[in-house]
Amino acid sequence: MDTHALSAYIADRWDADIVGQLVEYIKIPNKSPMFDADWQKHGYMEQATQLLADWAKAQAIDGMQVEIVRLENRTPLIFIEIDGSGEDCVLMYGHLDKQPEMTGWDADLGPWTPVIKGDKLYGRGGADDGYALFGSLTAIAALKAQGIAHARTVILIEACEESGSYDLPYYVDHLSARIGKPSLVVCLDSGCANYDQLWCTTSLRGLTGGNLRVDVLSEGVHSGDASGIVPSSFRVLRQLLNRLEEVDTGHIHREELHVAIPEQRVNQARRAAEVLGEEVFDKFPFLDGMRPMGSDLGELILNRTWRPMLSITGVDGLPTLGNAGNVLRPFTAVKISLRIPPMLDPDKAGAFVKNTLEADPPYGAKVSFELEKASTGWNAPALAPWLESAIEDASQAAFGAPAMYMGEGGTIPFMGMLGEKFPGAQFMITGVLLLVACGSPSDQSDTVPDTGPDTGSVAGSVTGPSSSTSSSTTINTVDDTVIDTTNSTSTTVPCDQIDPTITNHVFATYPNISDRFTSFDLYLPAGCGPFPVLVWVHGGAWVGGQCRANRRTFACGHELVARESRCPSRPAGPRRCSWPWRRWALCR
Repeated sequence: MDTHALSAYIADRWDADIVGQLVEYIKIPNKSPMFDADWQKHGYMEQATQLLADWAKAQAIDGMQVEIVRLENRTPLIFIEIDGSGEDCVLMYGHLDKQPEMTGWDADLGPWTPVIKGDKLYGRGGADDGYALFGSLTAIAALKAQGIAHARTVILIEACEESGSYDLPYYVDHLSARIGKPSLVVCLDSGCANYDQLWCTTSLRGLTGGNLRVDVLSEGVHSGDASGIVPSSFRVLRQLLNRLEEVDTGHIHREELHVAIPEQRVNQARRAAEVLGEEVFDKFPFLDGMRPMGSDLGELILNRTWRPMLSITGVDGLPTLGNAGNVLRPFTAVKISLRIPPMLDPDKAGAFVKNTLEADPPYGAKVSFELEKASTGWNAPALAPWLESAIEDASQAAFGAPAMYMGEGGTIPFMGMLGEKFPGAQFMITGVLLLVACGSPSDQSDTVPDTGPDTGSVAGSVTGPSSSTSSSTTINTVDDTVIDTTNSTSTTVPCDQIDPTITNHVFATYPNISDRFTSFDLYLPAGCGPFPVLVWVHGGAWVGGQCRANRRTFACGHELVARESRCPSRPAGPRRCSWPWRRWALCR
């Protein structure tokens, strides 16, 4: 296998075709059925399904059959079968339904409006999980382009995952004869902790939850007249939640919702913590002064992968602050999302939570807990030697770093379902959901044109930052400040006092084309140089988050060129760098 040719093929396909398809996919508000009860009437799910299926049918892959399977009153499923050699079967999985809009979008962003900002494509569903079909078929096409044999491949793209995949078992049963018994399941719906190596998901938490409602009155009354006599529905609800959760720590104190964590998973969490360091928590956009729930990084990883955790994701019965008067409200209702450990039965967990919350209500209040979700977690079987070796070889070939293994805090119901149905199968679960990734420091944003991305080439050379006159804009991204030094003249300073810089250069100007498409960022490490030249063409990472929320991540460009400057013995010529879809380094 020519890995360089393989990577180049995938990169070209991604840039020339798939990005444009993802743009169109993001535009479609195909919310999962739990969030759009009239999904059939609205037609967005059908639109997204047709978009992906039409693209798949247009691919020139010999021996491929693409079908939209429809069971009555259920979300559709895209079923793809590709002929292969031997009797073996590989099953690849993804989904096309999306989470709802939610709040918190920046003023220049929106869930259904694809926007490129820096090197990131923003919009609902791009990383979860719009890329799965494109990535799966492109991988197969890349193998075929080199004449490399592969097993018979089945691809399932469902449309109900964000609602708990309640339709999927019916399709798996319906298609069982055509699926066969896969020896390997590949899922592209998980995440990764960084883009420096291959990350494999070893476990997933399950999920239970629903709507908890507390009623104390038949109608609202004056708070001045009633408080002290009528208990607040909010306080009663808070008391009920305390039956599950420790107020001070946020830990679930009911043993019925815990499992014994396997020693191997504890060790993997410790190893991941060593590799990631503070990235375990500083990838999240904490407010100034906020801190995580603990200081032990390994324990934080276990918190989000193997321990139950409760979140309140919605509320009802509360007026907005502007409309809130002196009224003691008759009820309070919240939506509970309870992530549960792998291997814990979600139906039993849900029943336990319901009984715990509804039993013996304080003051005789009317308490109801309507179960809404029951998704099974998953713990991967032990890796077969052949798969472990293949994963390690792939990580070293692509990234030059060993593969890492870690559980994920999210839920993919399909995994537990497949684990039960095909107990002999091996699993390789990965994804691109990194919350913060390195990107351009540019503050510009451009709505992605329907015609697809523009392309170009850059050529140039690098000199050290000795005293000279500059006509560019220097951006200090480490402390998140922007310093305009246009047409400024720097003075001579000692080399050991020269800090890293990032300089943005516009190399061409075209009408109606943003400078972002015709510029590049020049990263210089500390010191005077001379430095080797490294050209980094970054064509992927469709992820959420903000670079500036993470100073350590945002400084990665400086770390990269500094690393190259310490390797003067590296031979000249192109070499392959790391993730995501296209990075080449050219050393001179």
